[in-house]
Amino acid sequence: MKINIDDIPEAGLDLDIKEEGSALDEAAGGRLDFSFPSPVEAHLELSRTGANVQVSGEIRAKIRLNCGRCLNEFDHDISLNFSDYFTAGRVEEKDKELKPEELDISYLEGTEIDTTAMILGQVALDVPIQPLCKEDCKGLCPKCGADLNIAECACDKGGKTDERLAKLKDFKK
Repeated sequence: MKINIDDIPEAGLDLDIKEEGSALDEAAGGRLDFSFPSPVEAHLELSRTGANVQVSGEIRAKIRLNCGRCLNEFDHDISLNFSDYFTAGRVEEKDKELKPEELDISYLEGTEIDTTAMILGQVALDVPIQPLCKEDCKGLCPKCGADLNIAECACDKGGKTDERLAKLKDFKK
């Protein structure tokens, strides 16, 4: 959904958005490490001062990830609050060093704010770095690749020490 900044009244604008997960997946163009199995709901509050727009709101989504240990798919709930500030114009020099106060500003090249891109960006920032299907996930066996959450594998677990480190067994304080 695109919002023209000229359509935002001085009193502000409240929007409740429900985007289908498939539409967000399509908008991302396959560049995400997760997918949306269900619709994403967002409540946005927009306020305008001249050509500047402050957007704050809440996003609720369910995303599908692959576990970083066992590689199984699982669903992860996201509920986040955010705030973003948009201003007209754009940074003239791409290699220009940004000042700390400029890091929180998004520059608009036109007169529209794309809520789909904003929602995708906010959700992507909230995805865990190493997603786990459960906190005590045992992962995969490094030898045979069996899922250790389902059952123990038949691989030999002990007794084998690297020959180069065998002398350390005799080391005592």
